[in-house]
Amino acid sequence: MSKKNIIRKRLIDTFFRLVRIKSPSGDEREIVEHVREILSGLGLEVEVDDSGKKYGSNSGNLTALLKGDDPDIMPIFMGAHLDTVTLNGEVIPYMYDGIIRNKNSKCILGGDDKVAVAAIIEVLRYIIENNIKTGDIYIIFTISEEIGVVGAKYVDLDKVGAEYGFVFDSHGDIGTIYNQAPYQNSIDAEFTGKAAHAGIEPEKGINSIKAAAIAISNIRFGRLDHETTANIGKINGGVARNIVPENTKIMLEARSLKESKLEKVTEKMIGSLKRASDDTGCKLKYKLIREYDGFNIGPEEIPLKIALNAIKEIGIDPMVESSGGGSDINVFNSKGKRAVNLSSGMEDVHTNSEYVKASQLEKLAQLILEISISKKKE
Repeated sequence: MSKKNIIRKRLIDTFFRLVRIKSPSGDEREIVEHVREILSGLGLEVEVDDSGKKYGSNSGNLTALLKGDDPDIMPIFMGAHLDTVTLNGEVIPYMYDGIIRNKNSKCILGGDDKVAVAAIIEVLRYIIENNIKTGDIYIIFTISEEIGVVGAKYVDLDKVGAEYGFVFDSHGDIGTIYNQAPYQNSIDAEFTGKAAHAGIEPEKGINSIKAAAIAISNIRFGRLDHETTANIGKINGGVARNIVPENTKIMLEARSLKESKLEKVTEKMIGSLKRASDDTGCKLKYKLIREYDGFNIGPEEIPLKIALNAIKEIGIDPMVESSGGGSDINVFNSKGKRAVNLSSGMEDVHTNSEYVKASQLEKLAQLILEISISKKKE
């Protein structure tokens, strides 16, 4: 069977229809219903959960099952997310010289992660139309991934009868496998001082911005080592130039491939916050959030073996790398599944320059098809 038989025009048309549907995190109902209709029309068992009600989205995660007919092919799951980062305009996809962009240059394309959704849909169609034998294939299309992999945390993985899986949610040409990703902690902190008139009686004030500045100046940010990073992403404080600021909020994060390193960095961050509070007389409130756990899929594990072989089968030399970012797959692995993340052809994601090559979209579909028919590796 030739993987070149993937229907390229239909694949691109599907992708165009998906990106035209605006689906920023929290507003995914339209795209969930659109994809539900497609998969139900193909005869898959489809469910949409009520996860959005629990945190403010207007929809839920979509899961589906294509029943397999070959007992020698192991069940697998495949995942992608349906939401995008915030859009500030219409998506008008067009292709020129084999590259797909948004004609509206002031807005993202939204290919993250609709390239994978489109490719998975095309492969399911192709399998059904050509009576290709597979094992059970479970589909997990999540919502609200872009705001902290929130949707994935509510997926009922007990209903996913496959131990091994593949998520297609990373940038770059097809062929890279991410077998390792970091743990992440977030810290939301607030210093509370005392307001006063800055010109008449500043002595009566306690400056919360000063407390935040002292804390920040004593924290190392950026790449701390080859496995660990730290960042302050947002600071907000004060109400006017002539008022000693009473409240200042800061948002920090730390990531590491090693949990022990993450805990040490987090402890130092919190220590700096506390010392700044003590030194200035500001009160400190903070919330520590474990956004997700890290994972490491070893070379002897089945998902990595399948991905390596599938990439080779479509004529590409595979690469195995670790990632500095988190995705749905972190959550799936933390809940007992074993899965890898794969590059899906996206470029310049989250920017108005975002694009995807049609050739990469087609290769992604070929790869997904190859994974779908892979025999169990002993």
